[in-house]
Amino acid sequence: MSENVDPRLARRRREVQEASARRRLRWTIGVLVLAVLSGLVVAVFESSWLAVATIEIEGAERAEVAAILQSEGIEEGVPIVSVRTAGVEERLRLDPWIAEAQVRVVWPTSVEVTVVEYTPIARVKSGNTWLVSSTQGSVLARGGRLVESFIDIEAGDLQPGEQIDNPEVIGALEFVAALPIELKQGLVVGRAGEDLVATVAGHEVLLGSSTDMAQKAVTLAVLLDEGVSDQASINMVSPLRPAVADPQPEVEGSLEVTTQTTDSG
Repeated sequence: MSENVDPRLARRRREVQEASARRRLRWTIGVLVLAVLSGLVVAVFESSWLAVATIEIEGAERAEVAAILQSEGIEEGVPIVSVRTAGVEERLRLDPWIAEAQVRVVWPTSVEVTVVEYTPIARVKSGNTWLVSSTQGSVLARGGRLVESFIDIEAGDLQPGEQIDNPEVIGALEFVAALPIELKQGLVVGRAGEDLVATVAGHEVLLGSSTDMAQKAVTLAVLLDEGVSDQASINMVSPLRPAVADPQPEVEGSLEVTTQTTDSG
């Protein structure tokens, strides 16, 4: 005996089944479209259309920026989405010459790198000589004659990228940094007993302790600009009360004449 089904109920059941089938079909089509679009996006990003075509480097004179970029996988032809700017900047700052670094991705195909290098201001003695910048005594490289100023004070063992912690060397660097460029030619800062001394523009300068070194340099520059005798020695222990000692003139040896009196008789 067959079951009698209300035609309206049967029609409603078919409509529900058809609606469910349409939803499954739309979901399946949506997944397929999303997969295709995702594949297309990946293909586009990895294509030559969005690959690094130009790398512009600004501010690098001594740092090996191009080699660092290559070691980080930044070179022409790589997908531009693979460039991780923060990581590359951090790696660049590990170079002893680089004080600051900025890496920018310029869509669709360019990478711009800007670095600020330390400026060497003096050579410091440490076995050999080392180039040092004024920024907290940053050690840049071994040897070299990029600068004339020489600090003849043993700074201990040094390595590129380290910071000098010798207070006398730091004070000497402050002194050198504060002098005008014309007074740095042939400049030597060293020690004499417990005091720091310097040879500046042919003058022997007593600096005393390593305190107030920038002020000592400024006062010395003003004093020399006003004019002092050639080869005069200068006491700059107190920058507010500098003293100048003119060279002593050479005294010719005097000829002693003895008069002998002869008695006549």
